Amino acid sequence: MPYIGGTPEVQNFIKKFKASGYLIDPYSDEWVTNAHIRSLNGEINFEYDIESYKEFDQDYGTDYRNHLLIINTSSHNSELINDLKKIYQPLEYIFSETGTGFGIHKPDFLLINLATRQIMCVGLGRKNRLMQYDADKYANGISEPEIDFLADQNTANIDVAYVNRFKDLDHAGLIDSLIFNLKTLGESLVEYDYLNYHPEMYCELNDEGMYEFENGRDPVDEDELEALNESHYIINTALEESIEGICVFFPGVEGADLNNMD
Repeated sequence: MPYIGGTPEVQNFIKKFKASGYLIDPYSDEWVTNAHIRSLNGEINFEYDIESYKEFDQDYGTDYRNHLLIINTSSHNSELINDLKKIYQPLEYIFSETGTGFGIHKPDFLLINLATRQIMCVGLGRKNRLMQYDADKYANGISEPEIDFLADQNTANIDVAYVNRFKDLDHAGLIDSLIFNLKTLGESLVEYDYLNYHPEMYCELNDEGMYEFENGRDPVDEDELEALNESHYIINTALEESIEGICVFFPGVEGADLNNMD
């Protein structure tokens, strides 16, 4: 079903930032067709196409169509942020607030469920840990029970009802895909920083048969150097795959846009 309504200001916002690529409507024919073309061209790995959505229509009805909007706020585009503050008061608080909660760490993406009127904020916070919170609840100081889209449903203190309600129409699992890749990216960035090594780093063999590095990290022997190279490959692969997963939604997103470096 089409989800219409909202103030003219909201409608203009959607039109404006959909055109600029900061806002997507992933359950629209236009978006899935474009994603399928990009997948065929080898730009992304995406399994769905217009025929997949027609199958969803037959299996579930059409209530899922156009129910989800995703906004990319990771680049901190000032025009986008200012417009968001104007159209929904909790977002004015979230994007301006600096003293409590997540502090300076702002959401990288907004997930807006038009069917249930829920707005989820997700992003990487301190130490690149995944943040997930409802915009309205957070702005009103409500933090319990927690909202975690990736947690096991039997986990204590998780608002399972909220999560299930939000994801009920997400038949392609797009929400979990975006959040999982964001979480993986954050964890991989921390691991990469902790490793403090890349194969192109200059090192030389000392008189004791140990490899010394120009950045001052502890010397390693040949076996340890091989282990470093293997660890780097695993972490770098996870970084690349998580960014590719996020780029399914927003082409051109880079790890630097999401890395909090603290």
